[in-house]
Amino acid sequence: MTNERSKSENLIPNKHHEVVEKLEIGFNKLNKKFANLLQENKTIKQQYKNLQEKNQEILSINSDLNEKNQEILRINSDLNEQNQENLRKISDLNDLNEINQKVLHENSCLIIQNELLNKKYYGLKEKLKKRDEELEKLRQYILEVDENDINKVNDDINNNLTMSNNKRLEKSVKISYSDIKVVVGLDFGTVYSGFSYCHVASNQEICSNDIWPGEIGRFKTNTILQYDDDYNNVVLWGAAALAKRPNRRQNSKRTRPVELFKLYLGSLQDDLKPSLPIDYKKAITDFLREIGKVIKERIECCWPSVNYFENVLLVLTVPAEYSVKDISIMRECIFYANLIKESDSQKLRFTTESDATALYCGKNMSHNIGETIMIIDCGKGTVDITTRTLIGNNPLQLGEVTAQISDFCGSAFIDDEFVKFLRERLGNNAIDGLIENHYSQYQFIVKDFCQHAKDPFTGDDPNFSYMIDIAPSLYDYEEIMEEFIDVKYNDIKEMFDIVVNRIIRLIHTQFSNIQETCSRVSLVGEFSENRYLQNRIKEEFGHRINNISIPVQPTTAIARGAVIYGLSVISTGLTDLNDSNDSKITPILKVLKYTYGIECYADWKESDPLYRKTYGKISRFSTMVKRGTNIEIGQSFSYNIAPEPNQASKNFAIYYTREYNAEFCDESGMRLLGVLRIDLPDTHLDNRNINFELIFGENKITAFARNEPNGQKYMINFPYSNDDY
Repeated sequence: MTNERSKSENLIPNKHHEVVEKLEIGFNKLNKKFANLLQENKTIKQQYKNLQEKNQEILSINSDLNEKNQEILRINSDLNEQNQENLRKISDLNDLNEINQKVLHENSCLIIQNELLNKKYYGLKEKLKKRDEELEKLRQYILEVDENDINKVNDDINNNLTMSNNKRLEKSVKISYSDIKVVVGLDFGTVYSGFSYCHVASNQEICSNDIWPGEIGRFKTNTILQYDDDYNNVVLWGAAALAKRPNRRQNSKRTRPVELFKLYLGSLQDDLKPSLPIDYKKAITDFLREIGKVIKERIECCWPSVNYFENVLLVLTVPAEYSVKDISIMRECIFYANLIKESDSQKLRFTTESDATALYCGKNMSHNIGETIMIIDCGKGTVDITTRTLIGNNPLQLGEVTAQISDFCGSAFIDDEFVKFLRERLGNNAIDGLIENHYSQYQFIVKDFCQHAKDPFTGDDPNFSYMIDIAPSLYDYEEIMEEFIDVKYNDIKEMFDIVVNRIIRLIHTQFSNIQETCSRVSLVGEFSENRYLQNRIKEEFGHRINNISIPVQPTTAIARGAVIYGLSVISTGLTDLNDSNDSKITPILKVLKYTYGIECYADWKESDPLYRKTYGKISRFSTMVKRGTNIEIGQSFSYNIAPEPNQASKNFAIYYTREYNAEFCDESGMRLLGVLRIDLPDTHLDNRNINFELIFGENKITAFARNEPNGQKYMINFPYSNDDY
């Protein structure tokens, strides 16, 4: 038992050990399997995570694909709509194609019809050409009628006209001036006026008045009027109407003086005329009445026995441009000014300012017959240049004006430059206020400048200066702190040079226009007495003209020339037939044998000859009047032209030809009549316009140009061609 128990006991541990080993082996297997499962689980989790990420990516891609699909659907929808639109257009194009086929067919028919019409047109053109040739031959025959026959026709016309005018002219042609004892020459100017007088007895000297209300010693007084508050009555006139030195403690207010009223006569543009508080005719009449009182007083003082209305011949000077209407207005004003007894009185005569000046210069200087004289009238407002030829002595006879220029560049424009200087120093507000509210003080400043700076300025002394005494009213402006302004030599010289340079350009233009030798230059007018102007003209033209002179008392040239004219009227007993409408002779008729025109430039066009193209322009002959035209003596033909921007001068080349229709100035048979040269100083102005005229006189053709913006005038005379005279 014991052995069996021992065996049994020995067997139990062995079995236990085997079980443990088996369990251990099983556990290891399980543990290994578990580890494998864990690893697989971990791998599965990673795969799951990767699948989730892949799924998210797929979802995102799917979302993008959905959006793109929607976009594709929209694009497809748009394409469908465009396709439908294209289908509609194709349908419309098919319709248009059908219409085009119809149009082409109709056009083909029209071409055939046009060819038929062209054949008819060329046939008619040939017939018209033959008819024009026949008419031209007939016109040529008419124009080439014997000159004696034309003269006979003109004589018949003139005889008929003379018979109808004889009754009107008898009284004026046969007037006796035996009762005239004194001749008065009245120079009624825009800025200054004066008169001269002379007894008709032999060897009587012409005198000029120098005694005026408010001023003594000057040959002219200011053309200015001071009215009462209602502008009914004249309170002061002439120099007396200008302000005296202003009182610093007093500021007397008066109505603003009326001046420049003469500018309402003539051809000045309306925008250049001054604004007046009264009618210009009233102002002219009132001024003539006041100066007439001085004339009557002077005559009574010198010759007490002379009856003004019975024994005095009054000669009034007028600008050459004045029309018959302007002269009639002047006669009316003189009548209402109580200077003549009847409105049609023959004791009033008119002559032009240029004629009067020429008479005075010719009378007071020695000349040879045939000499050409250039007269430069430098006035306050304008500068007028005329050229005359001496054709006889004893009595003095001057030829017609061969060339004339007029421009607004008188000494008054130096005053304007002085005012600009004041504006720069004192400000626009101060000067505008002075003019608007204290015009008398403004006048005094300008007058004082003229007396103490402008008149004595010679340009020789570089230390020359002028001190301005500030007007009392200007102290109201805070920016003005000084009582005096010192105007230096260079300031004054600059004021002069702006105006004097313009005068010199004007003289150069006159020399270019006359194209002949000038024997003498005479300077007259108020501004001609200025030494600086004299020196500048002599420096510029002394090499060209040896004799540049200033006659005695050049300010009185117009008035004294008017007296000389009046004395000649008395000696001949003839009147000036252009004084009034009643005495104007009906014009004579004339048939032109030439076509007249000027050279002008236009933009070149494709239809123009290529060889005539110059810088995009083409030169053409612009017809002003055609041959065969019946004209009245004195009739004018005009042409307007706008200068190019910055153009400073212009030449008007006048041509004439036998051709009825001419196109170019270098055509065969085209001849140059002459050239009128003009100066265009106002290049800064816009809308510049030049009015050019050809005026056909009895024995001359006048070329006239007017610069519309500034009033410049240019004139030159040409003789007719020998076979068109």
